[in-house]
Amino acid sequence: MTRNLPACLAVCIALVAVSGAVQANERHFTYTYETNVLAPGVIEVEPWATARIGKDRYYTGIDNRLEFEVGVAENLQTALYVNFGVEGIRAGNTIASTANHKGISSEWKYKLSDAVADSVGSAVYVEGTLAADEIELEGKLLLDKRMGNLHLACNAVYEFERNAAENIDEHKLHAMAGITYFVRENLSMGVEAMDSNVFEPASPGAASNLMHGAVFAGPVLGWSRGNAWLAVSLLPQLVGYGSAVPSGRGLNLDEFERFQGRILMGIHL
Repeated sequence: MTRNLPACLAVCIALVAVSGAVQANERHFTYTYETNVLAPGVIEVEPWATARIGKDRYYTGIDNRLEFEVGVAENLQTALYVNFGVEGIRAGNTIASTANHKGISSEWKYKLSDAVADSVGSAVYVEGTLAADEIELEGKLLLDKRMGNLHLACNAVYEFERNAAENIDEHKLHAMAGITYFVRENLSMGVEAMDSNVFEPASPGAASNLMHGAVFAGPVLGWSRGNAWLAVSLLPQLVGYGSAVPSGRGLNLDEFERFQGRILMGIHL
């Protein structure tokens, strides 16, 4: 597909395949998932907010998710999300804001091995989203490893999106990776990176091609206290590519934004 994806995944596997204590279900990255799951019967509420800023012209998007997670059985958890957001786009001399409901999502996550007790932590993750004019299916392979004060994680992601309004099918491949250092057991600071690729037909009926791609990277901060935790990141776009991007442009500001930032919070009930 794209040489960035397997290269990133190979680096992730090399990093986590070394030897080392992840506890509870705190997240220390905002885009990269870790392998830990809730214990059976434990419930957690997670509000999300993702800011997407800057395209070819003025653009601001805020995506919100409200997640309800529950441990179903040993090594298995599920979650239900409610998705909504708002977009601001310049139209002439005015900025038009549009609020939208982006449907509901169902998540299932199963841990295969532990990031501390085993040589590599691993898990599989599936998610489905149903909206008024869109269906999304997503699968992830999750890997991570805790080594003393260092925590490393990476994900390989496939996503299928069916847009009924535009009659377009999109296939997306993503690779996420992060490394963080625990300054204290409840405070971590690190770096997170994401490579996103969008495959779609250049015209109706044509074969899908790599139309859009971009690499993001930036700092991430994690904090926890008692039954609550927080993770914050800011990821500027470093490079853009794809057949829909003019040669030599540098960034892909058609499909993606100049900056993405995310804040997650979790509260154990």
